[in-house]
Amino acid sequence: MKTEAINGSICVVNDIEASAAFAGLKKKGYDVGLIYSKKPTVSAAVFTQNAIKAAPVLYDINLMKRLPDIRAVVVNSGNANACNQNGEEAVNEVVREFAKKLKLEKNQIFVASTGVIGEDLDYKKITGVSDELINGLSKDGCDNFAKAILTTDTFEKTYALRCSFYGTEFHIGGVAKGAGMIHPNMATMLAFLTTDINISQRMLDLALREAVDKSFNRISVDGDTSTNDTVLIMSTCEANNEKIDSENEIYRFFTDQLIHICTYLAKLIVKDGEGATKLAEVIVVGASSKKDAELIARSVANSLLVKTAIFGKDPNWGRIVDAVGYSRAYFSLSRLKVYIGDELVFAGGERTNFDSEKLRKYMENDEISILIDLGIGICTYNMWFSDISYDYVKINAEYHT
Repeated sequence: MKTEAINGSICVVNDIEASAAFAGLKKKGYDVGLIYSKKPTVSAAVFTQNAIKAAPVLYDINLMKRLPDIRAVVVNSGNANACNQNGEEAVNEVVREFAKKLKLEKNQIFVASTGVIGEDLDYKKITGVSDELINGLSKDGCDNFAKAILTTDTFEKTYALRCSFYGTEFHIGGVAKGAGMIHPNMATMLAFLTTDINISQRMLDLALREAVDKSFNRISVDGDTSTNDTVLIMSTCEANNEKIDSENEIYRFFTDQLIHICTYLAKLIVKDGEGATKLAEVIVVGASSKKDAELIARSVANSLLVKTAIFGKDPNWGRIVDAVGYSRAYFSLSRLKVYIGDELVFAGGERTNFDSEKLRKYMENDEISILIDLGIGICTYNMWFSDISYDYVKINAEYHT
């Protein structure tokens, strides 16, 4: 078994092409992207858990219930198509136009939007570049597609793997966007994944949900969950493996690689968090239940005081311990240990005699690790999160909604 990172993003799969165009939804740069599969696909998707969902999310949720053969994905940035008056109309017109131009059924078109909430979507700008998008489809189009879906992001987020399982080769490619409104249970983030593994829809859905749970659902920038977050995976099923229809060895290998690529993209989102200067990871071990481990990890990762301390390069263990205390998880104070980097900073209910100067130098690193050992069980949970800086306030104070 072997895995290697390669170029190509979503177009790493033979029959997947992509393109991008400027439609005028943003002031400049690509703002509409298209993914197209020449072959039939099986697909799976997960969506925001915000009770208020954007029009494309509502459309896609109903679409996925039909177990569709997704052949095209139309994505726009600059407008979230959420909480507006023409959301449903905009989705239907975009779907109709691209189905007609690509000679597909309407239920073969998947849509997604990201950007400003509450404004009507000028969908004619999107349909107006349909010919340009279709004519521009190519294997090289994945880079421009990655640019087209950005909002406050500062860089594109892509990754691709070539995998070999006892001589059977398959590929997984991915592209994502996200920088703000990032919170566990997804956020204002979009991710699109492609693969050619031969797999049933049921098992693809199972693999995606596990991968998302261990990656995109374990990141936090600012504690806000968006109206638009979506993760979609499509498989052309062209690899020569026997079709995966159970949790066998190749399914486990595929799922592990899918977790790897989703984790890579998720961490890029945290690194690109609005105004972020550091990537931090909190790891909770020794919990008596997974629920308790998760409660503590989320409490620390979402703490504004912890985030600001990390931005200030301050090894403020008191804020970490405080977040553990109000997490509502079960733990024993006498057994609790907290590490920042390699330094044990808290044990037995009190501060330890750690090397303050060494720890302050550690806090200057771009990546920070916090380990919380409860010492009462075997369950673990981890999360990645960003710091909160002055620039986060500036960016969001000036971002029109």
